[in-house]
Amino acid sequence: MFTRPKRLTTSIDMAPLIDVVFLLLIFFMLTSSFTAPSLQIKLPTANSRPDSTPEVILVAVDAQGSITLQGAPIQLSQFESKLSTLSQGKSDSKIHFRGDREMNYGLFVELMDRARQIGIVQFNLVHDTKK
Repeated sequence: MFTRPKRLTTSIDMAPLIDVVFLLLIFFMLTSSFTAPSLQIKLPTANSRPDSTPEVILVAVDAQGSITLQGAPIQLSQFESKLSTLSQGKSDSKIHFRGDREMNYGLFVELMDRARQIGIVQFNLVHDTKK
């Protein structure tokens, strides 16, 4: 009878290769985070500060639909005019929206839409953390 010759199986042990790659990864992570900037420069000084922090406007709505803007109660019809005076035409103003859990969702969407019409596009929803 015929007997087949056994094939030699060739395989590469991957464990040393994985160890080397892992050590290289750790090395590059550590050296890249602790290197000092290569170019040391001295920046010029100025008396005025740039206005880089955007204006934060607080809008709060309770469960009954009462609206407060920066802590002062307002009517829905006054919202756009008061908001445009607070934002002063700056598009980088942010609105922090505090809405009651039981409030009308349609009112929230309407307030966001009116703020977008003025030119404000950054909204943050303020919430409490669970304990």
